[in-house]
Amino acid sequence: MDEPEGLARTTTQLAATVVAATLLLIGLLGFVPGVTTGVGDITWAGPGTDARMLGWIDVSVLHNVAHIAAGAVGLAMSRTLAAAEMFLIGSGLLAVLLAVYGLVIDAETGSNFMPIDYESSWLHLLAGVTLVFLGVALPRRDDGPTSATYR
Repeated sequence: MDEPEGLARTTTQLAATVVAATLLLIGLLGFVPGVTTGVGDITWAGPGTDARMLGWIDVSVLHNVAHIAAGAVGLAMSRTLAAAEMFLIGSGLLAVLLAVYGLVIDAETGSNFMPIDYESSWLHLLAGVTLVFLGVALPRRDDGPTSATYR
């Protein structure tokens, strides 16, 4: 029996797909009661939201939509090797910038537009450094297809 036809994926593309799908899932789960406490009290943006994902990270509609949008863009960019690499590095740098911003602003003011709390700043810093590392460390050439394909 022949192998199913599909688009062969490199390791970099597969990593970008996994990251993008994770971002998409995080954004969607931010609206799910049970996963996010206080969903009924979620605000559009800024400080003062009572919605917390896993009871730990402050979320808002803007915060969730940003994750959903980043995930969708990442899925689209994962289709080519160059774009997948660009997505990993670019989203990593954006996460690092967001983390630094969250650590230097006063979380109780209007400057906190996402909302960004202390815990999520460190989480974004860790994720951002990891994504930049993946974008730089994974092969910059077509390393051949992985076993993951899609139609």
